[in-house]
Amino acid sequence: MRKPTFLVSLLMLAFIVLTANAAGELVRVVRNKLSAGDLASGVQAVEDYKRQNGVDAEYLDAVGWLARGAEMLNRFEEAAAYVAELRREIREEKSDWLAPLGAAIEVEGKLRARRDGRGAAVSFLESEFARAKDTGLCARIRKNINLLSMEGQPAPELALSDFVGPQPASFASLKGKPVLLFLWAHWCGDCKAQAASLARVTEKYRAQGLVVMAPTRYYGTGAQNKETTPAEEKVQIEKVWKETYPGLESVPVVIDKETMIRYGVSATPTFALIDRKGIVRFYAPTRVSEAELSRRIETVLAEAP
Repeated sequence: MRKPTFLVSLLMLAFIVLTANAAGELVRVVRNKLSAGDLASGVQAVEDYKRQNGVDAEYLDAVGWLARGAEMLNRFEEAAAYVAELRREIREEKSDWLAPLGAAIEVEGKLRARRDGRGAAVSFLESEFARAKDTGLCARIRKNINLLSMEGQPAPELALSDFVGPQPASFASLKGKPVLLFLWAHWCGDCKAQAASLARVTEKYRAQGLVVMAPTRYYGTGAQNKETTPAEEKVQIEKVWKETYPGLESVPVVIDKETMIRYGVSATPTFALIDRKGIVRFYAPTRVSEAELSRRIETVLAEAP
């Protein structure tokens, strides 16, 4: 068996840790095996489960992880086989099937990019996006499109009618100033962990013209993850921003579902850095270190308006 590189192992382990709370026992076993680069043991666990329980949501979710793991480990034929199985089994969008369906689409996009090139992969993902209905699935597909195509393109405008904090400005009115988008969710622990470094970066580069904005959307949940109305959730968003993100009082929090879909926010936080001409220069659907953010911002600031 081909051994994964150290970097691949770190990436897989990080992905596993980030999603640990949402998984069933089989998926936890498979993820643990994949984090060690042990695809074969993950496959064995999934096969044993299928013999005992048949094909159910837990099984399909685990196969989705096998597809991801095989692709990350450069086992492309095996990844394609898992994608094909998921496509045979999942014929429609159901809430329990959204994660493995998203995995199948994501991995197939990566396989097509490798085999046929970026343009073919983007075309495939765009066709899948056009069919998708669930907000989370749409955002996941768009994330993969953005990873292939967003950098170097004009930044999609934000819808600015609903917000908390200061009045947000349009990108058109901000031409000549770099803009950092911190796309987040009020319940997101990784977003909160980024708060201190984001505040330092904002303070460090504000005098040089950097504008920071923090788009989010309504998720239908409030405090303690209880179902809530948009009006109640807006109060929660404002409360969390004020209490958890000190030093960012000047940052407008734009609230819009379509913005979050367009920027592919299936993972929070997501970052997008836009240069003085309104072009996306950096797109990262993950946490980013303060050093990396600073490096990216300084590159854009050093360019002529």
